[in-house]
Amino acid sequence: MRSTSLIIAIVSLLSSACSSPNSESASGFELKGKLGNAHGDKIILEQMATDGMKSIDTAVLDENGEFTMNPKITEIGFYRLKTSEKNFATFIFDADQKVSITGDVANLGNTYTVEGSVDSKLFWEINQASAESYRKRDSLQKIFQAFVNITKMDSLRIDSMSNALEKPYTELVDAHNIFLKNFIEKNSASFASLAAIQQLQPDEFTDTYSKLDEGLFAKYPNSPYIKAFHEGVISSKKLAIGTQAPEINMNTPEEKPLALSSLKGKVVLVDFWASWCGPCRAENPNVLKAYKKYNTKGFDIYSVSLDKDMEKWKGAIRQDGLIWKNHVCDFKFWQSPVVALYNFNSIPSNVLIDKEGKILAKNLHGEDLDKKLDEILK
Repeated sequence: MRSTSLIIAIVSLLSSACSSPNSESASGFELKGKLGNAHGDKIILEQMATDGMKSIDTAVLDENGEFTMNPKITEIGFYRLKTSEKNFATFIFDADQKVSITGDVANLGNTYTVEGSVDSKLFWEINQASAESYRKRDSLQKIFQAFVNITKMDSLRIDSMSNALEKPYTELVDAHNIFLKNFIEKNSASFASLAAIQQLQPDEFTDTYSKLDEGLFAKYPNSPYIKAFHEGVISSKKLAIGTQAPEINMNTPEEKPLALSSLKGKVVLVDFWASWCGPCRAENPNVLKAYKKYNTKGFDIYSVSLDKDMEKWKGAIRQDGLIWKNHVCDFKFWQSPVVALYNFNSIPSNVLIDKEGKILAKNLHGEDLDKKLDEILK
């Protein structure tokens, strides 16, 4: 529903290039280029700051598609060149660099080349490998969907096909994860590795996250990007599998405090949601199904809402039939301390904890939640 992490967003920004005319600046940074198919196009350079996009220069391509930009860039960071929100390229620029770009102005993301910025070239390498991996995965999914349509929902044949495609799909995921891991370890002091690391699950690649954090924090201790990543790594370590889940103590709809620790002795799903969150409401039937199936076996749910309005919160609980008693909210929306405490930036999000309050798993939804509960509550 919401993502406040700039760094996470970078992963999806498959790049492309373009830029523009003279603008006076005290910075020694210079960006030049030549873009094909230009027709007086306006291009915009944006800084992808930790607090949002900031336009820092604009230009109009000349009759030859050429441009020069001299924006004030004083430290390394992520930047985006665009003609529109759908046609852009993402780069990593540093102070005093002399960067040159070529490409097609109508298709920046798929045609650009860049010289003069090592991190931007590494970023391009990640994007190319990621795009190819996702393309192959998408092809497998399309094959499966076509099979489903042909068989007209014959469940036995669909399950057979799903099992047959699961192995090659998993192999693609594993191969890309290995590529990313090796890339990061080879470039542990490169900003480009921030894009790679976001594609790896923190719980599975804890050492890789730590190595990158060490490399980047040692080189760029004052960078807002690296500070944010560093804080995220520290938070993730505190929430690693097997660690004690942080205490939560908020009020119920009856305005009485209810602590998470009061459910000690049960396997508990700490579920973060809100009445205004469409995906949360869509997931609620799965959560309810799990509760009904496993409650008698020692399973319970502690629902933490990011709502702002008491009546809307209570109304959603009734409408979705969330029959367990452990509902809490502090009405602080995304400013609730639990957001930082449990290090999440989107909902629905959850953490499964054991009878002693230690973390067993994170972000289990649908069948994954059912399988995990079946495994531990047999």
